[in-house]
Parts: sequence; C-alpha cells; structure tokens
Amino acid sequence: MIKKRIEWNYKTILCILFAILILASIVARVRMLSLDISLWNDEALLAENVVGRDFAGMLTPPLANLQTAPALYLIVVKALTFVFGTSEWVLRVYSLVCLALMLIAQGILMRKSYGVRPLYTVFALAVSATFLYYMRYSGEFKPYMGDALFALVVLLAYHLYRNHRIPALLLAGAFSVSMLFSTPAAFFAAGCLIVELALKIRRRDRRAILLAILAGAIVLAVFLLNYKLWLEPIATDGDMQWYWRENRFSFRFFDAAAMEKNYWLFYNLLEPLGSLRIFVLVLAGAGFLVSLARRHVPTLAVGVAGVLLLAASSAALYPLQNRLWMFAFVLLFVYAFVFLSSLRFALPQGKAARAVQSAVPLLLAFVLLVPNARFLDYGRGAQWTLTPGCQANPLIAYLQEAMRDDETLYCYHSAAPILKYKIGYDTDRIGDVSHDNILFGSNWDFAGDVERIVEASEKGGVYILFYHAYKPLSGDDEIEKLVAALDEKGYMEKILDEYETPLYWFSTQEW
Repeated sequence: MIKKRIEWNYKTILCILFAILILASIVARVRMLSLDISLWNDEALLAENVVGRDFAGMLTPPLANLQTAPALYLIVVKALTFVFGTSEWVLRVYSLVCLALMLIAQGILMRKSYGVRPLYTVFALAVSATFLYYMRYSGEFKPYMGDALFALVVLLAYHLYRNHRIPALLLAGAFSVSMLFSTPAAFFAAGCLIVELALKIRRRDRRAILLAILAGAIVLAVFLLNYKLWLEPIATDGDMQWYWRENRFSFRFFDAAAMEKNYWLFYNLLEPLGSLRIFVLVLAGAGFLVSLARRHVPTLAVGVAGVLLLAASSAALYPLQNRLWMFAFVLLFVYAFVFLSSLRFALPQGKAARAVQSAVPLLLAFVLLVPNARFLDYGRGAQWTLTPGCQANPLIAYLQEAMRDDETLYCYHSAAPILKYKIGYDTDRIGDVSHDNILFGSNWDFAGDVERIVEASEKGGVYILFYHAYKPLSGDDEIEKLVAALDEKGYMEKILDEYETPLYWFSTQEW
C-alpha cells in the first residue's frame, strides 16, 4: 500500500507540473494577444479581406492579395469583428481558441482511442502547449492552428463512430464541417472513409458498406462544391501553382535528384523541431508502428491520409510547407508518446529495474520540452518572438500624432496593407490634417516614386514608412535603393526603428 501511494504521489506531482506548464502557456498566449503586436505581412494582406470587405465581398473569391483561407474560418472571424471590433487580438483570437480545443481533442484521443497512460497524455499536452511553433501561430491571424485542431476532430469523430457513439450520417456531417474550417481536414476525412469502406467490404456487411458509401458521397459532394465555389480560383492561379510546383513531393524514388529535393523539403517541413527532427521522427515512427501492431484503425487512417497528402503534393495541389502542415506536429507528438507510454524493458525484478522502467521513458520525453524553455517570452513580447521588419504599429501611432498639414507620408508599396488596416480602407489621410496626405508607393515605378517624394518635399517634409522591410525575410532589394536615391536628392534621417521596421524623414531643404 505504501509503495502504491508513493508511486501515485510521484505521478500526481508530475501531472500537476505539466498542467502548470499548459496553463502558463495559455496565460502567455492571452498576454501576447493583449500586446496588440503589429500584424505581419501575410496577416495584413489577409486582413483586407475581412476588415476591408463586407460579408458578400469577403465570400466572393478570389480573395485580395492572392490570399486563401477556409470559408467558415473567415465567417467566424468576421462575426467576431462585428461584436468586438477589428483590433489585432480579435483577428487572432480564433487561433488561440483552436489551440485550446486542439489540446482537449489531443487529450481525449490519446486516452480514449490510443490508450496512452494518463501521465504521458498530460506530458504530451505540455509538449504541444509549449511548442514554440504553436506558441507563434496560436497568436496569428491565420487559419493554420485550425488545421491542427480539425485533423484531430476528424480522428476523434471517427473514433466515436467506430465505438458506436455517433451514426454514419453524423460522421459525414462532422467531416464536412471540418473541411469547411480546414482544407487539410479533407485528407484525414478521406483516409478515414477509405479505411472504413475497406473494412466493411472485407466483412461483407452490405448495410454497413452502403452507409459508408453514403457518408463518403456526402463528404465528396461537400468537398467538390467547396472546391468549385471557393478554392478553384486560388488553386488555378498561375503564381500559386508555381509556388506549389516548387514545393511538391516526388514519387520518383530511383531519381537521385528528386530524392535529394524530397530530403530538403522534409528537412524544411520539420524545421520547427530544430535539432530534435530525427529524435522526434524516431519516437513517432516507433509509436506509429506500435499503434499499427495493436490494430488501431484510426492510425491506419492517418497512414492513408499521409499517402493522399503526398499524392496531392506530387500533383502540385498541396505543397510541403511547415505552416500548411501544422497538423503534422501534433500527430508526431501523439505517436511519440504512444511509444513512450508503451516502452518496456526486459529487466530483472527489483527496485532498480522498476526505477529504470519509469525513468528512461520520462527522460526521453523531457528532451522534447528542452527546446521550448523560452515559451513564456511570447507573453512578454520579447523581440525574438516578433517578425522583424513588420513592427509598424508604433510608427503609425507616431505618425497619427506627428503629422502636420504641410507634411506628407510616403507609404512604401509593401506598407500599404498594414497602413490601410490601421487607418481604414476608404481614406488617404493620416493624422489631424485637413486634406489627403498619403502617397502610396508603386511596386514597379521606382524612379517615379522618387520624383513624387521630391516634389512633395517642396511643400514640407516627407515621412517615409517601410514595412516587411527585413531583407532576409522579404528579399526586397528596392528599399536600400530608394533610401540611397533619396539621400542623393536631399536629406534623409531615420527617426524611428522598431525591430528592423524603419520610419524616415526626407526633405530637400537643409535643416
């Protein structure tokens, strides 16, 4: 009895510590939202479709700025803006809610479907909650955290169906709704339906076969309608197709060049895991095999979904890119802990053997927490957690207060999305002035922009706002050229710089 009590206390203490980590990660995320950190470039481009359009315009494809997002995701975020306004936290809170729901779904799946022991389930949730990549994207105005959530929702619905908790038609409904919130959920839904149909055919259960076909037909119809009415414009866009072709998987296994490209695609896909790429893959691969050995049907469905994803990537329909495969990381953590929970050693009986049995899996699991040690920095807005070159909010706030009637703002072309988001999409005026005072830059007429700035400076000074200005991220060579050209025409001074996001003052008159 004493030994059992000691073991119970040891597990309880660890569970409490992991629960504290999970709670701390949620608190850090809430604090991160409260900081109203500037939207980075992709967020600002997407914001125009939600903030700058009405419902009808938002749901009329294609979206502006070559953006894409699931229809139900946009509808939910748009509804939130009606209730709470259009500040940064409102646009981003969906991602935080998805993270919280993902942790709940992950915990239920690991306990009820995969049979992972409670200690390792809570441990896995702590790893997912503090994972730095999830810390970042659970605070961004993008649908990617929803991809991780709805992949698990599909698997959870399939688990409930196989355990006779929900009927086939409700399963089809859950799959359909998930697809409208998350495009990759379609691959997991297809994997589940293919596996289920194969099992029913093997058992020669005619009624079950017909129900599986009916469920599949409903899901396929929803997918095709969603593609035709919503996804097709972006899927057929030339620029997007080029990007997808550059990031597609190849099944030419005997082609050395193709295999080398596959290697780098997967290397970059798993970049958020850093130096633990191989370690996590080994643990997750072992857990996947353990799960298959236990004849766990949802794991077979995950395998089929993986094949379908690679096939879609090979056809240049779904690129191998880590933020688009956000679901992959939570599944890797699930299977890693399936393995760790099942790990046993053939050791002699005794206290030492029992200590090794408990310590080794836990030590392996603790390695997964090490890279996430700085997760609380997100709640403090630490500079390394921000996107360099995209911290325009303080610059715009300064301009709102500083602009005078005789001054002009030149907005570099990449700064237009964030400036329009902050001041409104129906105005060319910033600050307490009596007339339009913004010159929006062109992304093709460099010399013309220089002339317009010089001309405007004859009436007064010109502020020059840059954004998405960190060259290693943006790849933009024109900013340096513009600064150099203006420096030759007059007097340039950098008056503010927020993490590689500069605001300049230009004048042809000597101060």
